Amino acid sequence: MTNQPSSQSFTRSFLRIFLPSALQILFFNLISILDVLMLGQLGDVPVAAVGLAGQFYFLLSLTLFGTTGGASVFAAQYWGAGDRANLQRVLGLCLVICLAAGAGFAVTAVAFPGQVMGLFTRDQDVIERGMSYLRIIGWSYVFSAVTVAFSSIVRSTGNTRLPMLVSVGMMSLNTVLNYTLIFGKLGLPALGVRGAALGTATCRILECILLLAILYIRRSPVAAGPRQLFQLDLPFLSHHLRLILVVFLNEFLWALGVNLYNAMFARLGTSAYAAYNITNTLQGLGLFFSMGCATACGILVGHLIGAGKGDEAFQTARRILIISVSGSLILGSLLIAGRFTLMDFYRVSDTARADASAMLFIAGLLLWLRSLDAMFIVGILRSGGDTRYSALLDVGAIWLAGIPAVALAAFVFHLPVPWVYLAVFAENLVKNILGIRRFLSRNWIHNLTQPPPLAGEPLVSGVQ
Repeated sequence: MTNQPSSQSFTRSFLRIFLPSALQILFFNLISILDVLMLGQLGDVPVAAVGLAGQFYFLLSLTLFGTTGGASVFAAQYWGAGDRANLQRVLGLCLVICLAAGAGFAVTAVAFPGQVMGLFTRDQDVIERGMSYLRIIGWSYVFSAVTVAFSSIVRSTGNTRLPMLVSVGMMSLNTVLNYTLIFGKLGLPALGVRGAALGTATCRILECILLLAILYIRRSPVAAGPRQLFQLDLPFLSHHLRLILVVFLNEFLWALGVNLYNAMFARLGTSAYAAYNITNTLQGLGLFFSMGCATACGILVGHLIGAGKGDEAFQTARRILIISVSGSLILGSLLIAGRFTLMDFYRVSDTARADASAMLFIAGLLLWLRSLDAMFIVGILRSGGDTRYSALLDVGAIWLAGIPAVALAAFVFHLPVPWVYLAVFAENLVKNILGIRRFLSRNWIHNLTQPPPLAGEPLVSGVQ
């Protein structure tokens, strides 16, 4: 007989993880939109400078989230297995990689800001503004690396509330500081781009300090000392680095594909690129629900697999799949209904407005496809330890389906911009067809909680 979690138990566990995760994602998207609108008051050059300088942080984010994404698969299963010792060792490994990446990017941003900006643009005004931004923001990269590592592993234990509260609090403060420092309020000088950098860097540093203080004062399961964190012998490293590398390469190659989408739409003209950016930004408001579901699914499924409850993990994933798609259908309808109102916030050409409105209709209509995409890749396959198949599916779909479809629509058939945008969903269609087959096969369920133990020590230690 198939083991199924009770409705009451499932609902309680799901909401406890889903609500903080979804709210954090929604709040992040809202704050990002507000920051762009503030900088937009200063003109095109500041917006372009901060946006392009942000692409360098995006590269760091790929490294951090690729590393923590792989580490979180182990962490969730170790937590489900009651293996606190190896949970802490995974955090230690994650910290080593993230700190190395953060330090490397920080040195590059602070010491060579001109060269960094030169990778993205030849506009000297944009380069100069971007350099002033990087020289300040670069100091926060190491702190961001620590925050991302700890937050990821804490969420893997099911505690999504604490990272959410800290993050939302600092994002709110960041908005206030940016407004004050960009425009020179409360008697402070108007620093423009440098004010945005100073406000953001200050909040990233404070976020790291506050999160660590709370974790160690409360004696969180991840609040370990150096001796517990860095017992990283060769068998342990070999067992864990392979999976982490697969997830990192997955994220990196997928992001390259996303950048190619941007490049192709940019070649269609300024108005086409503006419409594409607006659509992606507003679509993010609709995706918060499915991303929250994917996060909750990944954690709950990882716990159950680590505890040896494969059948219950499958049933839990099935339930959250239904919830995610249902919520996305509702949000997609709201996006379609409100697309013209949302466009009123943007000062763009009539052509860009018309294209974006049509693209938002498509985005709302097919939001459920992207919901399934997030669930299969992040919420189910990866959390089940099926990282190789997940990576092949994620990367293969964008490079063998999405990118060729967009290229054909744009440069061979010369279709209107909204139809080119529709071609992007070829990626999601392929992922979902193959994802459904993989999910129903149950071949994605792998228990990863058997790394080689330290010499003279038992493998499993109970959670205290």
